[in-house]
Amino acid sequence: MTPRVIVEGSRRHRAWQGAGLLLAALVVIALPVLLDDFRLGQFALVIAYSVAVLGLNLVSGFTGQVSLGHGAFFGIGAYTTAILFTDHGWPYLATLPVAALLGLVLGFLVGMPALRLHGLYLAVVTLAVGVAFPVLLTQPIANKLGTGGVAGKTVFVNWTKPAWFTLDVSNLGWKYLVMAAVAALLFWLATGVLRSRVGRSLTALRDNETAAAVSGVWPAEVKTVAFAVSAMYGALGGSLYVLTTPVVSPAGIGFAITLLFITAMVLGGATTVAGAWIGGLAMVFLPYYTSQWAGQVGFLASVTDQPGLFSNVIYGVILIVFIYFLPQGLAPFFTKARSRFVAIVPAAAAPALPAAAEAPAVPASPAPSPGPVQSGR
Repeated sequence: MTPRVIVEGSRRHRAWQGAGLLLAALVVIALPVLLDDFRLGQFALVIAYSVAVLGLNLVSGFTGQVSLGHGAFFGIGAYTTAILFTDHGWPYLATLPVAALLGLVLGFLVGMPALRLHGLYLAVVTLAVGVAFPVLLTQPIANKLGTGGVAGKTVFVNWTKPAWFTLDVSNLGWKYLVMAAVAALLFWLATGVLRSRVGRSLTALRDNETAAAVSGVWPAEVKTVAFAVSAMYGALGGSLYVLTTPVVSPAGIGFAITLLFITAMVLGGATTVAGAWIGGLAMVFLPYYTSQWAGQVGFLASVTDQPGLFSNVIYGVILIVFIYFLPQGLAPFFTKARSRFVAIVPAAAAPALPAAAEAPAVPASPAPSPGPVQSGR
């Protein structure tokens, strides 16, 4: 079957995008109306994780740099919001810019070694940041700042649905909708940046750093900016995470969550923006359902009296299968499947129409009649 070709940037393409955004908005609005608070809390956690995974996509997927300290940036945002809201009485939304700024600065500082280090050497530097950050939170100087030490920081954002909001949702539903609005803004900004000259520079640097430098891309600037923006998104994801949990602790933002972010990035698609949403869904629902499936397997019940402990084994098997058959992630797979029916092509690559069908027929003007022939002598 020949796919329908839609030219990128055309009126039909904008209508296609508008229909997709409208459908996504309707789904987001319908969830707090249809679901109970437990399930809605899971989707709220998906939003927080998706924003953080998007930050990891920016630095690893689009720039090709290895970052194993993303959990530290996530924790910076979570603790900043928790401390400012609980100890200093800041409005929740006012803490988001502060968390973003701190994440931006920390990401810039961590990104400085990326100017000279590559591959495993850069991975070791970021790994040190991710491992050291939870330890620093338990030190006396951190306790004076209000981190709460090993026990963590207790925080509860007691938001009630405003009177002017007529949709029948719970208070958690209102939090979820606010989180969805913030995440939508962040994803929109990331999409715009990646489609700009900056995004093309990121991709060029990932594919061939030498060729990118020859073409006018400054690798030092691109790498540090990528790390800074990635950390900012990670910190904002941590700030949103505060709305979903009553306690922020070092155990919740340690190196383990960095590994989960990397897993989510790979599953969703490291070189896509939409893959961050798929990765967030995988982070929340895949461990939840694998634990249930482990308890339903009869063979495991006959081997051990705690079959739920084998949930990590099932989780690992699913990851291996996905990586083997879909190494690019789920988002590119869905895009390829859609292209069999609808192909979106750039304007420069659009198939040209035949000239006879494209240009209107113009009657040929009569040839000028020759003048009288004069015979010379």
